[in-house]
Amino acid sequence: MNASIDTLPSGLLIDLDGTVLPENNRPTSRVVDAIFAASKLIPVAIASGRVQDDVCHFARLFGLTGPQVSDNGATLINPVTGRAINRHILERPIAEQVISDLRNVASRVLFCDSGRFIENSDDIADWQISIMMAKFAHESEARDWAMKYEDSPVSAYATTDNLGEWYVDWTAAGIDKATGARDFSKAVGVDPSKLMVIGDGWNDVPMFEVAGTRIAMEGSPSKLLELATDTTPNIDHDGAAMAIEKYVLNR
Repeated sequence: MNASIDTLPSGLLIDLDGTVLPENNRPTSRVVDAIFAASKLIPVAIASGRVQDDVCHFARLFGLTGPQVSDNGATLINPVTGRAINRHILERPIAEQVISDLRNVASRVLFCDSGRFIENSDDIADWQISIMMAKFAHESEARDWAMKYEDSPVSAYATTDNLGEWYVDWTAAGIDKATGARDFSKAVGVDPSKLMVIGDGWNDVPMFEVAGTRIAMEGSPSKLLELATDTTPNIDHDGAAMAIEKYVLNR
């Protein structure tokens, strides 16, 4: 049954990888059109673990000009200017410890320092790191590394990109997509409980815990499915667009 216009969410947050971005990084025209149409009715943002340049690129592709959420919730970014509206930073001693831990362990380590995407820790200049990402060969290895930091002053999430490759994302303690959802809500003047969110991964769990309408992609982790108010077909069937059409566009 289509949602009534009376239940229109006050804002919409959409994950990228596995939700609207397939392996080729090219969202379908149906997805693009649905997101753009929704943005004419309510504030719409990407909420992704990707760094701000990627988020700005796809925001522009979708025709979004309002605040966007990057770095797994650590950065609220203006996609038009590329400038951060708000940024939550890892303390330098903690970042240095994680870097030390990862040496000779991860196959790739990436950083976002003052908004700059860096692949070599020797190139970190400002130590204003919003997110660190490490690539691992297997899911079990990524999950083990995320678990190592459960009791430390940092947030760690194991997640996959749209190629199915496993990463662990580190942000400052308590910073996650729920933070991004709250920062977005404050910036656009809506109650987080009135948000609609769409996602498919473990790092989407925090924003599902604060939003009122929670749409999980088919095949999402069990925790996300438990929190979801509804599910939608997977990315191969334009499930995100179908959810937007149902709950926002009232089709």
